[in-house]
Amino acid sequence: MKKKRLILSLALSLSLLAYSGFSFADGPELDDHTTVNSGPGVALGKNENTVSVADSYLKVYSGVLSGENVPLLSDYGFSGHGVYGYNEMSADLFKLKDAYPALQLSSLGKTIDGRELYCGIVGNPNASKKILVHASIHAREYIVTKVAMRQLASLLEMEKNNQRYGGKSMKDMLQNCAVYFVPMVDPDGVSLVQNGLAGIGSEEVRNTVQSIVAKENPGDLKSYFRLWKSNARGVNLNKNFDANWSITVDKKGYPAKDEYKGSAVESEIESKVLADLLRKEKFTSTISYHTQGEVIYWYFGQGEYVPKARRLAEIVHKNSSYPVID
Repeated sequence: MKKKRLILSLALSLSLLAYSGFSFADGPELDDHTTVNSGPGVALGKNENTVSVADSYLKVYSGVLSGENVPLLSDYGFSGHGVYGYNEMSADLFKLKDAYPALQLSSLGKTIDGRELYCGIVGNPNASKKILVHASIHAREYIVTKVAMRQLASLLEMEKNNQRYGGKSMKDMLQNCAVYFVPMVDPDGVSLVQNGLAGIGSEEVRNTVQSIVAKENPGDLKSYFRLWKSNARGVNLNKNFDANWSITVDKKGYPAKDEYKGSAVESEIESKVLADLLRKEKFTSTISYHTQGEVIYWYFGQGEYVPKARRLAEIVHKNSSYPVID
C-alpha cells in the first residue's frame, strides 16, 4: 500500500485574518483506493498508530509566510506524534482554557454516544469578519484534528504575547476578526476508527454499528473500522448538508462505513449543529481539513462569491504549493 499523506493544505487562519473571502466547500470525495504522491506532512501509511511528523513540518504553520516565527506549544497532546483522539483533544481544550482565559470554549451539542461537539473561539466574536475551521468530519481522517488544535493554540499564544505576523499585531488583528474552531466534528466515528466497537459506550449505538457491519459483511473488522468514514449511525456527514443533497449520488443507499448521505438533510446531530452555527454566524470564510488528495477544493455553486473564493484559493496555493482544482 502506498503511503497517503496528510493534506497540510495550509489554508491557515493566520493568512485569512486580514482577508475578506468566502467559504471553502468540501469538494468531490476520493474513494478508498485513490493513491496520491508523497508530499509534506504526516505519513499515515499502514499503521496509523505510529504516525510521525516530518521535522520541517513539525510547526504547522511552516511556510505560511517566509521568516515568520509561529510558536508550537509543547506539553499538550497535540504536540506529540501519537494517536490523538477525543479524550486527548478534550483534555487539551480545557488545559488551553486554563492557560489562556481569552479562549471562549463551548459545546454545540452532544453526539448520540454522549461526546461533546466542542467549539473554541479566538478573537472578537462581535467582529464583522469570522472564520470557521473544522476538522475530522470524516472519522478516519482524525489526524487533522491535530492541525486545527495546533493552530488554535498558536493563535492564543501569539495573541497573549502580542506577537506580530505579516508585520501586523496579532492582538489587533484578532480584535477585528474571530476564528471559530470545531476540531472534531465526528468524535463518535473517530473513536470507532481508533478503538473499534470498544470505543462506543452506548449499547444501543453499538447495536447500530453492529447492524451496519452485518449488512456490509467486511471480513477483517480491524481493517474495516480503520477505514470508517461515517458517524456512528453510518452517515457520511460531509454528504448530509443541504448542498445539492437531493442530487448527490448515494453509492450505498443505506447506513455504511462511508458513502451514505443520510435519510434527510441534516438528519445527524453533528451536521445539524455545524449548519446551525454557519447560519447563525454567517462566516466570511470556512476551512475544512481532510487527509487525501493534496489539492485545494474551493468551487461550489455560482454567483457573486466565486471570484472571492478563487482569490482565497490562490492565497492558500501560494502558501502550500497544492494545486487549485477548478
